[in-house]
Amino acid sequence: MPVNNLSARPHQEAVPHDGASNVHRATNSPRSVILVGAGRRGLGAHLPALDHCGYLRLTGIIDTKERIAQLGENPALTVPMYDSLDPVLAGPRPDLAIVATPHDSHVPLAGELLEARVPTLLEKPPARNARELVRLLDLSHDLRTPLATSLPLHHRASHQPFIELLRSPELTDAEVRISASVPSWQGAGSWRLSRERAGGGVLIDLGYHYLELLVACLGAPAHMSALLTNAADTRSEVEGEALVSLWFAHRRLQVELWLRSWPGSARGSDLSITRAGALLHRTCEVAPARGGSRPGAASTPAAAQLQTLVTSGFLDGRGDWYQALGRQYLVMQLLDDLYASAHRMACPPAIAGQPDMAWPAELTGLPERTPA
Repeated sequence: MPVNNLSARPHQEAVPHDGASNVHRATNSPRSVILVGAGRRGLGAHLPALDHCGYLRLTGIIDTKERIAQLGENPALTVPMYDSLDPVLAGPRPDLAIVATPHDSHVPLAGELLEARVPTLLEKPPARNARELVRLLDLSHDLRTPLATSLPLHHRASHQPFIELLRSPELTDAEVRISASVPSWQGAGSWRLSRERAGGGVLIDLGYHYLELLVACLGAPAHMSALLTNAADTRSEVEGEALVSLWFAHRRLQVELWLRSWPGSARGSDLSITRAGALLHRTCEVAPARGGSRPGAASTPAAAQLQTLVTSGFLDGRGDWYQALGRQYLVMQLLDDLYASAHRMACPPAIAGQPDMAWPAELTGLPERTPA
């Protein structure tokens, strides 16, 4: 099954960020950052990353009134907090905004920040579909304001050998398997269970990381198929499991992804590359359970990406940020096509909740695996 219209948006010249920040400010003062959304991802990843980056300073948190009341009980959070962007954007413009909110709020919030000429780092997925993302691409280009997506896998040291091997043109006639799982999490107001709010389940949420990595290394697949599984008799409208098959014809690479997000799933990943039955590479990780503390000393993928954005001149409108957005558009188109063509099935919650299942002997229900 060919990918429908999976092509990059028309090439645009790199555009510098206008205004006073067009010239890099040689200063020892930390650059100001606002965090929009202080939920699990905001507190668990972005705040520790900012703690690690001495050249960035958190100057405000924006969230709902209810969430701000909860955050006010945390003595470690001493920055001003707001229930809207208005008071923040009325004052001196922040150097960077990090948006870590539910998926359906990404485009309106990022759009407001771009219109205020604030460089923005947006949690994945940047939108619920490619059509939504076009609005942000147009704003970013027309207003000459940088936009980027949070991509921790690119900055995880353990994944670098896997990425380098995938990028190598010498890797042909091989099979790539990616198995990844996270515990399910409903989110505030159970937004993750809603197809309208989340855009989908584990495929768009966890799968975005791996699909983006594959597109970055291999380009667009020539064929694809997907099987999505929901837990029956639950309130969830989205899939908790996704089996995806991709064929990259120019390198003759078969890629299979098995993604899970059930209540009993362990957090971890297993990435392997084999050729003619011989194992070429394997990266297997089991992440520790999340705790409530904020690590201060150890660097993280989120901190590494922030450092890359600063050193590349992203905050001042320099670098290849607009070209990088074209790849995010390709990924969103790929997701749109996978959801539109996917086979779907339901399974009992007791089966869906089984943790740490072995890789299926056959990806049942996935037509058009390796083309003849």
